[in-house]
Amino acid sequence: MSFFRSIKVRVWFRFEVVVMAILAFTYVFLIALFPSFYSWMKTYEIEETFVKIRANWSNENVFEIINQQAAEKKMYIEINFPQTDYSYTANKLGGSLSLAVLAKGGFIKSINESKNGKIYKNFRDDQENNSVLMMGSYIGTDRYNPDAYVFICNYLEPIGTTVSIFVRQFIIVGIIMMILTVFMSAFFSAKISEPIIRINNSAKDLPQGKFDAKIEKNDFDEIKQLSATLTTASKEIAKSDDLRRELMANISHDLRTPLTMIKAYAEMIRDLSGDNPEKRERHLKVIIDETDRLSSLVTDILDLSKLQAGVTELHREAFNFSQRLSSVISRFDIIKENQGICIDLEAQDDIVLFADKTKIEQVVYNLINNAVIYAGDDNKVIVRLYRTGDRKMRFEVEDHGEGISPENLPYIWDRYYKVSERAATHKRAKMGSGIGLSIVKSVLEQHGFAFGAESNLGQGSKFWFEAPEYIAEETVPEEPKAKHKLEIKINKK
Repeated sequence: MSFFRSIKVRVWFRFEVVVMAILAFTYVFLIALFPSFYSWMKTYEIEETFVKIRANWSNENVFEIINQQAAEKKMYIEINFPQTDYSYTANKLGGSLSLAVLAKGGFIKSINESKNGKIYKNFRDDQENNSVLMMGSYIGTDRYNPDAYVFICNYLEPIGTTVSIFVRQFIIVGIIMMILTVFMSAFFSAKISEPIIRINNSAKDLPQGKFDAKIEKNDFDEIKQLSATLTTASKEIAKSDDLRRELMANISHDLRTPLTMIKAYAEMIRDLSGDNPEKRERHLKVIIDETDRLSSLVTDILDLSKLQAGVTELHREAFNFSQRLSSVISRFDIIKENQGICIDLEAQDDIVLFADKTKIEQVVYNLINNAVIYAGDDNKVIVRLYRTGDRKMRFEVEDHGEGISPENLPYIWDRYYKVSERAATHKRAKMGSGIGLSIVKSVLEQHGFAFGAESNLGQGSKFWFEAPEYIAEETVPEEPKAKHKLEIKINKK
Protein backbone atom coordinates (compact mmCIF):
# COMPACT_ATOMS: atom_id res chain seq x y z
CA MET A 1 0.00 0.00 0.00
CA SER A 2 2.94 2.37 0.58
CA PHE A 3 3.65 2.27 -3.17
CA PHE A 4 0.27 3.83 -3.93
CA ARG A 5 0.87 6.51 -1.27
CA SER A 6 4.26 7.51 -2.65
CA ILE A 7 4.90 10.94 -4.14
CA LYS A 8 5.70 9.47 -7.55
CA VAL A 9 2.41 7.59 -7.85
CA ARG A 10 0.32 10.42 -6.43
CA VAL A 11 1.88 13.04 -8.70
CA TRP A 12 1.34 10.75 -11.71
CA PHE A 13 -2.25 10.00 -10.71
CA ARG A 14 -3.15 13.65 -10.13
CA PHE A 15 -1.56 14.62 -13.41
CA GLU A 16 -3.80 12.07 -15.14
CA VAL A 17 -6.85 13.30 -13.27
CA VAL A 18 -6.16 16.87 -14.41
CA VAL A 19 -5.80 15.73 -18.04
CA MET A 20 -9.04 13.74 -17.88
CA ALA A 21 -10.82 16.73 -16.35
CA ILE A 22 -9.58 18.90 -19.22
CA LEU A 23 -10.77 16.34 -21.77
CA ALA A 24 -14.16 16.08 -20.06
CA PHE A 25 -14.56 19.85 -20.05
CA THR A 26 -13.57 19.99 -23.73
CA TYR A 27 -16.12 17.31 -24.61
CA VAL A 28 -18.94 19.01 -22.74
CA PHE A 29 -18.18 22.47 -24.07
CA LEU A 30 -17.33 21.66 -27.69
CA ILE A 31 -19.61 18.69 -28.39
CA ALA A 32 -22.43 18.31 -25.88
CA LEU A 33 -23.14 22.04 -25.72
CA PHE A 34 -22.24 22.79 -29.32
CA PRO A 35 -25.86 22.86 -30.69
CA SER A 36 -27.00 25.17 -27.89
CA PHE A 37 -23.95 27.37 -28.30
CA TYR A 38 -24.43 27.51 -32.08
CA SER A 39 -28.08 28.51 -31.69
CA TRP A 40 -27.12 31.18 -29.16
CA MET A 41 -24.49 32.61 -31.51
CA LYS A 42 -27.00 32.84 -34.38
CA THR A 43 -29.50 34.55 -32.07
CA TYR A 44 -26.80 36.96 -30.94
CA GLU A 45 -25.94 37.84 -34.56
CA ILE A 46 -29.59 38.57 -35.34
CA GLU A 47 -29.98 40.69 -32.19
CA GLU A 48 -26.81 42.59 -33.02
CA THR A 49 -28.07 43.30 -36.56
CA PHE A 50 -31.45 44.54 -35.29
CA VAL A 51 -29.80 46.87 -32.76
CA LYS A 52 -27.63 48.38 -35.50
CA ILE A 53 -30.62 48.92 -37.82
CA ARG A 54 -32.64 50.57 -35.06
CA ALA A 55 -29.71 52.79 -34.09
CA ASN A 56 -29.32 54.01 -37.69
CA TRP A 57 -33.03 54.18 -38.58
CA SER A 58 -33.07 57.94 -38.95
CA ASN A 59 -29.92 57.83 -41.08
CA GLU A 60 -30.52 58.47 -44.77
CA ASN A 61 -28.15 55.61 -45.55
CA VAL A 62 -30.10 53.11 -43.48
CA PHE A 63 -30.90 50.91 -46.47
CA GLU A 64 -27.23 50.73 -47.40
CA ILE A 65 -26.50 49.65 -43.84
CA ILE A 66 -29.25 47.01 -44.08
CA ASN A 67 -27.73 45.65 -47.31
CA GLN A 68 -24.28 45.69 -45.76
CA GLN A 69 -25.43 43.75 -42.69
CA ALA A 70 -27.26 41.20 -44.81
CA ALA A 71 -24.21 40.68 -47.01
CA GLU A 72 -21.71 40.41 -44.14
CA LYS A 73 -23.78 37.95 -42.13
CA LYS A 74 -25.58 36.20 -45.00
CA MET A 75 -29.03 37.10 -43.75
CA TYR A 76 -32.51 37.80 -45.06
CA ILE A 77 -33.75 41.19 -43.81
CA GLU A 78 -37.25 42.53 -44.58
CA ILE A 79 -38.55 45.93 -43.54
CA ASN A 80 -42.38 46.19 -43.58
CA PHE A 81 -43.99 49.63 -43.54
CA PRO A 82 -47.55 49.02 -42.26
CA GLN A 83 -48.94 52.43 -43.20
CA THR A 84 -47.90 52.19 -46.88
CA ASP A 85 -47.96 48.44 -47.41
CA TYR A 86 -44.45 48.83 -48.73
CA SER A 87 -41.74 46.29 -47.97
CA TYR A 88 -37.97 46.52 -48.44
CA THR A 89 -36.05 43.24 -48.71
CA ALA A 90 -32.32 42.51 -48.57
CA ASN A 91 -31.86 38.82 -49.32
CA LYS A 92 -28.29 37.57 -48.96
CA LEU A 93 -29.38 34.27 -47.49
CA GLY A 94 -29.89 32.49 -50.76
CA GLY A 95 -32.95 30.61 -51.86
CA SER A 96 -36.34 32.23 -52.53
CA LEU A 97 -37.42 32.93 -48.98
CA SER A 98 -40.10 35.64 -48.80
CA LEU A 99 -42.05 36.83 -45.79
CA ALA A 100 -44.56 38.93 -47.70
CA VAL A 101 -47.17 36.23 -47.44
CA LEU A 102 -45.95 34.95 -44.07
CA ALA A 103 -46.24 38.39 -42.57
CA LYS A 104 -49.89 38.40 -43.39
CA GLY A 105 -50.09 35.03 -41.72
CA GLY A 106 -49.82 36.41 -38.22
CA PHE A 107 -46.23 37.51 -37.49
CA ILE A 108 -47.23 41.14 -37.00
CA LYS A 109 -50.05 40.08 -34.71
CA SER A 110 -47.62 37.94 -32.70
CA ILE A 111 -45.27 40.93 -32.32
CA ASN A 112 -48.10 43.12 -31.07
CA GLU A 113 -49.20 40.48 -28.58
CA SER A 114 -45.69 39.67 -27.26
CA LYS A 115 -44.53 41.06 -23.91
CA ASN A 116 -41.48 42.91 -25.20
CA GLY A 117 -42.54 43.42 -28.81
CA LYS A 118 -40.23 40.74 -30.10
CA ILE A 119 -40.77 37.20 -31.38
CA TYR A 120 -38.56 34.29 -32.46
CA LYS A 121 -39.75 31.61 -34.88
CA ASN A 122 -38.16 28.49 -36.36
CA PHE A 123 -39.41 27.14 -39.70
CA ARG A 124 -38.00 25.41 -42.78
CA ASP A 125 -37.11 26.72 -46.18
CA ASP A 126 -38.28 23.80 -48.28
CA GLN A 127 -36.39 24.94 -51.34
CA GLU A 128 -33.06 25.02 -49.60
CA ASN A 129 -34.04 22.30 -47.13
CA ASN A 130 -32.64 24.32 -44.24
CA SER A 131 -33.97 25.33 -40.87
CA VAL A 132 -34.51 29.07 -40.53
CA LEU A 133 -34.35 31.18 -37.37
CA MET A 134 -36.39 34.37 -37.62
CA MET A 135 -36.68 37.33 -35.31
CA GLY A 136 -39.47 39.86 -35.68
CA SER A 137 -39.76 43.21 -33.94
CA TYR A 138 -40.74 46.83 -34.58
CA ILE A 139 -39.10 50.21 -34.79
CA GLY A 140 -40.85 53.16 -33.19
CA THR A 141 -42.45 54.16 -29.92
CA ASP A 142 -45.80 52.44 -30.40
CA ARG A 143 -45.87 48.80 -31.26
CA TYR A 144 -49.42 49.10 -32.57
CA ASN A 145 -48.50 51.99 -34.83
CA PRO A 146 -44.77 51.62 -35.46
CA ASP A 147 -42.56 53.15 -38.11
CA ALA A 148 -41.79 49.72 -39.44
CA TYR A 149 -41.69 46.04 -38.67
CA VAL A 150 -38.31 44.33 -39.02
CA PHE A 151 -37.91 40.63 -39.84
CA ILE A 152 -34.40 39.10 -39.81
CA CYS A 153 -33.79 35.51 -40.85
CA ASN A 154 -30.69 33.32 -40.74
CA TYR A 155 -30.12 29.69 -41.61
CA LEU A 156 -29.39 27.17 -38.88
CA GLU A 157 -26.95 24.99 -40.73
CA PRO A 158 -27.33 21.24 -40.17
CA ILE A 159 -24.74 20.50 -37.48
CA GLY A 160 -25.34 16.80 -36.93
CA THR A 161 -22.54 15.86 -39.33
CA THR A 162 -20.28 18.49 -37.84
CA VAL A 163 -20.86 17.14 -34.34
CA SER A 164 -20.12 13.60 -35.55
CA ILE A 165 -16.84 14.79 -37.00
CA PHE A 166 -16.02 16.55 -33.76
CA VAL A 167 -16.74 13.39 -31.77
CA ARG A 168 -14.43 11.30 -33.94
CA GLN A 169 -11.67 13.88 -33.76
CA PHE A 170 -12.13 14.21 -30.03
CA ILE A 171 -11.79 10.45 -29.50
CA ILE A 172 -8.59 10.33 -31.57
CA VAL A 173 -7.11 13.40 -29.89
CA GLY A 174 -8.16 12.14 -26.44
CA ILE A 175 -6.45 8.79 -26.95
CA ILE A 176 -3.26 10.47 -28.18
CA MET A 177 -3.28 12.90 -25.26
CA MET A 178 -3.81 10.13 -22.71
CA ILE A 179 -0.90 8.12 -24.14
CA LEU A 180 1.35 11.16 -24.16
CA THR A 181 0.36 12.24 -20.67
CA VAL A 182 1.03 8.77 -19.25
CA PHE A 183 4.67 9.12 -20.24
CA MET A 184 4.90 12.83 -19.50
CA SER A 185 3.33 12.50 -16.07
CA ALA A 186 5.59 9.55 -15.27
CA PHE A 187 8.62 11.61 -16.31
CA PHE A 188 7.65 14.68 -14.29
CA SER A 189 6.61 12.67 -11.24
CA ALA A 190 9.99 10.96 -11.28
CA LYS A 191 11.70 14.31 -11.78
CA ILE A 192 10.00 15.63 -8.66
CA SER A 193 10.04 12.54 -6.46
CA GLU A 194 13.49 11.06 -7.08
CA PRO A 195 15.43 13.98 -5.53
CA ILE A 196 13.13 13.83 -2.51
CA ILE A 197 13.69 10.07 -2.26
CA ARG A 198 17.47 10.62 -2.36
CA ILE A 199 17.20 13.33 0.28
CA ASN A 200 15.09 11.00 2.42
CA ASN A 201 17.64 8.19 2.07
CA SER A 202 20.42 10.58 3.07
CA ALA A 203 18.38 11.71 6.07
CA LYS A 204 17.93 8.07 7.10
CA ASP A 205 21.71 7.74 7.24
CA LEU A 206 22.04 10.51 9.83
CA PRO A 207 20.99 8.36 12.83
CA GLN A 208 23.60 5.82 11.68
CA GLY A 209 26.35 8.41 12.05
CA LYS A 210 26.78 9.04 8.31
CA PHE A 211 26.96 12.81 8.12
CA ASP A 212 28.57 13.20 4.69
CA ALA A 213 25.30 13.56 2.78
CA LYS A 214 25.89 14.65 -0.81
CA ILE A 215 22.80 15.79 -2.66
CA GLU A 216 22.86 16.13 -6.43
CA LYS A 217 21.80 19.42 -7.98
CA ASN A 218 18.21 19.78 -9.11
CA ASP A 219 16.21 22.14 -11.30
CA PHE A 220 13.59 22.97 -8.65
CA ASP A 221 14.42 25.80 -6.24
CA GLU A 222 12.46 24.20 -3.40
CA ILE A 223 14.41 20.94 -3.71
CA LYS A 224 17.66 22.92 -3.96
CA GLN A 225 16.77 24.67 -0.72
CA LEU A 226 15.82 21.37 0.92
CA SER A 227 19.11 19.84 -0.22
CA ALA A 228 21.09 22.79 1.10
CA THR A 229 19.23 22.60 4.41
CA LEU A 230 19.96 18.88 4.77
CA THR A 231 23.62 19.40 3.88
CA THR A 232 23.93 22.17 6.45
CA ALA A 233 22.07 20.08 9.04
CA SER A 234 24.40 17.13 8.34
CA LYS A 235 27.46 19.29 8.94
CA GLU A 236 26.00 20.77 12.12
CA ILE A 237 24.92 17.37 13.42
CA ALA A 238 28.39 16.01 12.65
CA LYS A 239 29.93 18.93 14.53
CA SER A 240 27.53 18.46 17.44
CA ASP A 241 28.24 14.74 17.50
CA ASP A 242 31.99 15.35 17.69
CA LEU A 243 31.48 17.92 20.41
CA ARG A 244 29.13 15.58 22.27
CA ARG A 245 31.81 12.91 22.32
CA GLU A 246 34.35 15.42 23.54
CA LEU A 247 31.89 16.58 26.18
CA MET A 248 31.36 13.06 27.45
CA ALA A 249 35.10 12.38 27.46
CA ASN A 250 35.91 15.58 29.32
CA ILE A 251 33.06 15.32 31.81
CA SER A 252 34.25 11.79 32.48
CA HIS A 253 37.73 13.23 32.99
CA ASP A 254 36.39 15.94 35.30
CA LEU A 255 34.46 13.37 37.31
CA ARG A 256 37.19 10.77 37.42
CA THR A 257 39.98 13.10 38.56
CA PRO A 258 38.37 14.29 41.81
CA LEU A 259 37.02 10.81 42.51
CA THR A 260 40.55 9.43 42.16
CA MET A 261 41.91 12.07 44.51
CA ILE A 262 39.12 11.50 47.02
CA LYS A 263 39.83 7.78 47.03
CA ALA A 264 43.60 8.33 47.27
CA TYR A 265 43.40 10.75 50.18
CA ALA A 266 40.82 8.62 51.98
CA GLU A 267 43.23 5.67 51.76
CA MET A 268 46.04 7.92 53.00
CA ILE A 269 43.95 8.88 56.02
CA ARG A 270 43.17 5.23 56.64
CA ASP A 271 46.74 3.98 56.26
CA LEU A 272 49.02 6.89 57.14
CA SER A 273 47.54 10.03 58.66
CA GLY A 274 44.66 8.74 60.69
CA ASP A 275 46.54 9.32 63.96
CA ASN A 276 48.26 12.54 62.85
CA PRO A 277 45.80 15.44 63.33
CA GLU A 278 47.75 17.88 61.14
CA LYS A 279 48.08 15.55 58.17
CA ARG A 280 44.56 14.26 58.63
CA GLU A 281 43.13 17.81 58.47
CA ARG A 282 45.15 18.58 55.32
CA HIS A 283 44.03 15.39 53.64
CA LEU A 284 40.42 15.91 54.67
CA LYS A 285 40.54 19.43 53.24
CA VAL A 286 41.57 17.98 49.86
CA ILE A 287 38.68 15.52 50.02
CA ILE A 288 36.25 18.34 50.86
CA ASP A 289 37.60 20.55 48.03
CA GLU A 290 37.29 17.74 45.48
CA THR A 291 33.78 16.96 46.72
CA ASP A 292 32.86 20.61 46.25
CA ARG A 293 34.31 20.44 42.73
CA LEU A 294 32.14 17.43 41.92
CA SER A 295 29.07 19.13 43.36
CA SER A 296 29.78 22.28 41.34
CA LEU A 297 30.16 20.28 38.12
CA VAL A 298 26.88 18.42 38.61
CA THR A 299 25.07 21.63 39.61
CA ASP A 300 26.31 23.49 36.54
CA ILE A 301 25.27 20.67 34.21
CA LEU A 302 21.80 20.54 35.73
CA ASP A 303 21.42 24.34 35.66
CA LEU A 304 22.48 24.51 32.01
CA SER A 305 20.12 21.71 31.02
CA LYS A 306 17.19 23.42 32.76
CA LEU A 307 17.97 26.81 31.24
CA GLN A 308 18.30 25.50 27.70
CA ALA A 309 15.19 23.35 28.08
CA GLY A 310 13.24 26.45 29.16
CA VAL A 311 11.85 24.82 32.29
CA THR A 312 13.17 27.47 34.67
CA GLU A 313 11.16 30.59 35.43
CA LEU A 314 12.49 34.04 36.21
CA HIS A 315 11.54 35.57 39.53
CA ARG A 316 12.16 39.24 38.86
CA GLU A 317 12.57 41.78 41.61
CA ALA A 318 14.26 45.11 42.11
CA PHE A 319 17.57 44.80 44.00
CA ASN A 320 20.70 46.87 44.59
CA PHE A 321 23.16 45.34 42.14
CA SER A 322 26.08 47.34 43.52
CA GLN A 323 25.66 45.83 46.99
CA ARG A 324 25.11 42.27 45.72
CA LEU A 325 28.23 42.55 43.56
CA SER A 326 30.40 43.08 46.61
CA SER A 327 28.81 40.05 48.25
CA VAL A 328 29.55 37.81 45.25
CA ILE A 329 33.18 38.95 45.06
CA SER A 330 33.64 38.09 48.74
CA ARG A 331 33.16 34.41 47.85
CA PHE A 332 36.54 34.50 46.11
CA ASP A 333 38.42 35.54 49.28
CA ILE A 334 39.82 32.06 49.83
CA ILE A 335 41.14 32.00 46.24
CA LYS A 336 42.72 35.39 46.71
CA GLU A 337 44.47 34.12 49.81
CA ASN A 338 45.59 30.75 48.40
CA GLN A 339 46.51 31.76 44.84
CA GLY A 340 47.35 35.43 45.22
CA ILE A 341 44.57 36.55 42.86
CA CYS A 342 43.77 40.26 43.04
CA ILE A 343 40.19 41.25 42.22
CA ASP A 344 39.76 45.01 41.77
CA LEU A 345 36.18 46.29 42.02
CA GLU A 346 35.26 49.57 40.32
CA ALA A 347 31.54 50.02 40.89
CA GLN A 348 29.22 52.99 41.07
CA ASP A 349 26.86 53.06 44.02
CA ASP A 350 23.15 52.24 44.13
CA ILE A 351 22.69 50.75 40.67
CA VAL A 352 19.37 48.91 40.82
CA LEU A 353 18.28 46.09 38.51
CA PHE A 354 14.90 44.54 37.94
CA ALA A 355 15.84 40.90 37.32
CA ASP A 356 16.12 37.46 38.87
CA LYS A 357 18.61 38.19 41.65
CA THR A 358 19.80 34.59 42.09
CA LYS A 359 20.45 34.03 38.40
CA ILE A 360 22.19 37.38 37.91
CA GLU A 361 24.46 36.54 40.85
CA GLN A 362 25.20 33.24 39.12
CA VAL A 363 26.13 35.14 35.96
CA VAL A 364 28.45 37.44 37.88
CA TYR A 365 30.05 34.53 39.74
CA ASN A 366 30.68 32.56 36.54
CA LEU A 367 32.19 35.52 34.71
CA ILE A 368 34.52 36.34 37.60
CA ASN A 369 35.38 32.66 38.08
CA ASN A 370 36.22 32.38 34.37
CA ALA A 371 38.51 35.43 34.64
CA VAL A 372 40.19 33.96 37.74
CA ILE A 373 40.87 30.67 35.95
CA TYR A 374 42.50 32.42 32.99
CA ALA A 375 44.14 35.31 34.85
CA GLY A 376 47.52 36.33 33.48
CA ASP A 377 50.90 36.51 35.16
CA ASP A 378 49.82 39.59 37.08
CA ASN A 379 47.05 37.51 38.76
CA LYS A 380 44.76 40.50 38.38
CA VAL A 381 41.03 40.59 37.58
CA ILE A 382 39.14 43.88 37.16
CA VAL A 383 35.38 44.05 37.79
CA ARG A 384 33.51 47.19 36.71
CA LEU A 385 29.92 48.34 37.17
CA TYR A 386 28.86 51.73 35.83
CA ARG A 387 26.08 53.68 34.18
CA THR A 388 26.38 54.19 30.43
CA GLY A 389 23.63 56.78 29.93
CA ASP A 390 20.16 56.33 28.48
CA ARG A 391 19.24 54.78 31.86
CA LYS A 392 21.37 51.70 31.26
CA MET A 393 24.14 50.01 33.20
CA ARG A 394 27.10 47.93 32.08
CA PHE A 395 28.93 45.16 33.95
CA GLU A 396 32.44 44.13 32.87
CA VAL A 397 34.98 41.52 33.95
CA GLU A 398 38.50 41.87 32.55
CA ASP A 399 41.56 39.65 32.86
CA HIS A 400 45.10 39.96 31.49
CA GLY A 401 45.57 36.35 30.47
CA GLU A 402 46.48 34.82 27.13
CA GLY A 403 43.22 35.90 25.47
CA ILE A 404 41.17 34.04 22.90
CA SER A 405 42.07 33.47 19.26
CA PRO A 406 39.86 35.24 16.68
CA GLU A 407 38.62 31.97 15.18
CA ASN A 408 37.51 30.65 18.58
CA LEU A 409 36.00 33.82 20.02
CA PRO A 410 32.56 33.41 18.33
CA TYR A 411 32.17 29.95 19.92
CA ILE A 412 33.11 30.66 23.54
CA TRP A 413 29.43 30.74 24.56
CA ASP A 414 28.82 27.25 23.22
CA ARG A 415 28.41 24.70 25.96
CA TYR A 416 30.98 22.43 24.31
CA TYR A 417 33.66 25.03 23.70
CA LYS A 418 35.41 25.06 27.03
CA VAL A 419 35.47 21.33 27.50
CA SER A 420 36.68 20.65 23.95
CA GLU A 421 39.47 23.19 24.42
CA ARG A 422 40.45 21.56 27.67
CA ALA A 423 40.30 18.17 25.98
CA ALA A 424 43.05 19.26 23.60
CA THR A 425 45.28 20.64 26.36
CA HIS A 426 44.20 18.31 29.20
CA LYS A 427 44.22 21.42 31.37
CA ARG A 428 42.18 21.03 34.49
CA ALA A 429 40.24 24.07 35.64
CA LYS A 430 41.30 25.58 38.89
CA MET A 431 37.72 25.99 39.95
CA GLY A 432 34.26 25.34 38.50
CA SER A 433 32.96 23.06 35.79
CA GLY A 434 34.20 24.75 32.64
CA ILE A 435 30.69 25.38 31.23
CA GLY A 436 30.02 28.59 33.10
CA LEU A 437 29.85 30.79 29.98
CA SER A 438 27.05 28.64 28.56
CA ILE A 439 25.05 29.28 31.74
CA VAL A 440 25.81 33.01 31.43
CA LYS A 441 24.53 33.04 27.86
CA SER A 442 21.31 31.18 28.72
CA VAL A 443 20.48 33.41 31.71
CA LEU A 444 21.15 36.66 29.83
CA GLU A 445 19.15 35.49 26.82
CA GLN A 446 16.26 34.62 29.13
CA HIS A 447 16.40 38.15 30.60
CA GLY A 448 16.75 39.76 27.16
CA PHE A 449 20.00 41.55 28.11
CA ALA A 450 22.72 42.42 25.60
CA PHE A 451 26.06 40.72 26.20
CA GLY A 452 29.35 40.10 24.46
CA ALA A 453 33.09 39.53 24.66
CA GLU A 454 36.23 41.38 23.55
CA SER A 455 39.69 39.88 23.37
CA ASN A 456 43.23 40.99 22.60
CA LEU A 457 45.20 37.88 21.82
CA GLY A 458 48.06 37.61 24.29
CA GLN A 459 46.75 40.46 26.44
CA GLY A 460 43.52 39.23 27.94
CA SER A 461 39.75 39.24 27.57
CA LYS A 462 36.78 41.31 28.64
CA PHE A 463 33.26 39.91 29.17
CA TRP A 464 30.28 42.23 29.65
CA PHE A 465 26.54 42.57 29.71
CA GLU A 466 24.20 45.58 29.66
CA ALA A 467 20.75 46.01 31.19
CA PRO A 468 18.23 48.81 31.85
CA GLU A 469 18.68 50.46 35.23
CA TYR A 470 15.57 50.31 37.39
CA ILE A 471 14.38 53.64 38.79
CA ALA A 472 12.43 53.37 42.05
CA GLU A 473 9.73 55.89 41.00
CA GLU A 474 8.89 53.86 37.92
CA THR A 475 6.25 51.20 37.76
CA VAL A 476 7.49 47.66 37.45
CA PRO A 477 8.41 47.14 33.78
CA GLU A 478 6.88 44.39 31.77
CA GLU A 479 9.02 41.36 31.14
CA PRO A 480 10.81 41.78 27.81
CA LYS A 481 10.62 39.15 25.14
CA ALA A 482 13.48 36.69 25.04
CA LYS A 483 15.62 38.68 22.62
CA HIS A 484 19.29 39.35 23.10
CA LYS A 485 22.11 41.04 21.34
CA LEU A 486 25.42 39.22 21.28
CA GLU A 487 28.45 41.28 20.37
CA ILE A 488 31.96 40.01 19.80
CA LYS A 489 34.92 42.31 19.30
CA ILE A 490 38.27 40.95 18.15
CA ASN A 491 41.44 43.04 18.38
CA LYS A 492 44.52 41.59 16.77
CA LYS A 493 47.78 43.00 18.02
